[in-house]
Amino acid sequence: MPDLEQNMIELKAISKQFGSTYALRPTSFSVKKGEFLTLLGPSGSGKSTLLNLISGGYSATSGQILMNGSDITDAPPRKRGIGMVFQNYALMPHMTAFDNVAYPLRVRGVSEADIKLKVLDALKRVGLAGFEDRKPKQLSGGQQQRVGIARCIVYSPSTIMMDEPLGALDKNLREQMQDEIKTLHNEIGTTFIYVTHDQEEALNMSDRICLMNNGGVVQLGTPDELYFHPVNKFAAQFIGESNLLSGTVDGDNKLRTGTGHLLTMPLSRRVPAGETCEVMLRPERIQIVDPNQAESLGVAWTVVSGNVANVSFIGSMTTLAVRLTDGTLFKLKTTSLPEKHRYKIGDPIEVRWNPEDLVILQNEKS
Repeated sequence: MPDLEQNMIELKAISKQFGSTYALRPTSFSVKKGEFLTLLGPSGSGKSTLLNLISGGYSATSGQILMNGSDITDAPPRKRGIGMVFQNYALMPHMTAFDNVAYPLRVRGVSEADIKLKVLDALKRVGLAGFEDRKPKQLSGGQQQRVGIARCIVYSPSTIMMDEPLGALDKNLREQMQDEIKTLHNEIGTTFIYVTHDQEEALNMSDRICLMNNGGVVQLGTPDELYFHPVNKFAAQFIGESNLLSGTVDGDNKLRTGTGHLLTMPLSRRVPAGETCEVMLRPERIQIVDPNQAESLGVAWTVVSGNVANVSFIGSMTTLAVRLTDGTLFKLKTTSLPEKHRYKIGDPIEVRWNPEDLVILQNEKS
């Protein structure tokens, strides 16, 4: 678990400009010692720029970077104690796996006896014991990635950074490597900063996620916070699937949508009457009404009717698109049933949700 009492890295209004264009607007936050922090966002959001600023690949336009309390803003990369794992592996093709992993130790002047012990231990940690003499062309993509990770952990850097390290792998191998990287992080306890544009990868692996867009931080929090409590429309749409509704709040805490629907707002967060408001509802929080099912005590459900507009069977889950009579489209997710029991396009359907599952979104800053 990360040491919540100690910061490994502190960013103080750090920024980067190329000419008159901000690749990263002034940004401030801390990374805890031992934390797995993921920088998540679309291409051009600023996540790789931020990674390069911390690692020393870029010089900052303004601001300050502290590591363990020491100012490293202008320190050369070799003095920062940071390890890097790249998407393209960056292995030396003429060297064996052993020599690739040993390289950072040799340039640091470590004795050959210690090198042998450290390299064999690092290869064992990533599941490559016995692969010491193989060259990169004799290894699969996943094995090459493991060599890249072993080369990074072998000299025990204080922070490990990974820039889209699984981007070149297929889905099954990506998922396997995600689990292995999580296990490795738990075992060695080093601070990890991980860059990806894959929201599922970020949700699966992180202690916290820093969601970025347009060169700035949109939201920083745990996977649960970003998924269940996104701060604005961008966050709601980028992480997971969402139903978005907007309208004006009336005096009875109802949201009147543009099509005339009156939806009960959550009592836990009041919005003043007359204000325009946008809310989000996750598809898995919508239930199909079963007339044979007993009502949940204490829940004032919002119930709406419509027809099934689309059915997407994806194995264990089925996604239904429900179109209401006014044209409003809702997506809901439910556990899959055998085909003969599934809804079909055009079937009438009644759905419900708990008003407390509506998330009120902030207006996005321009």
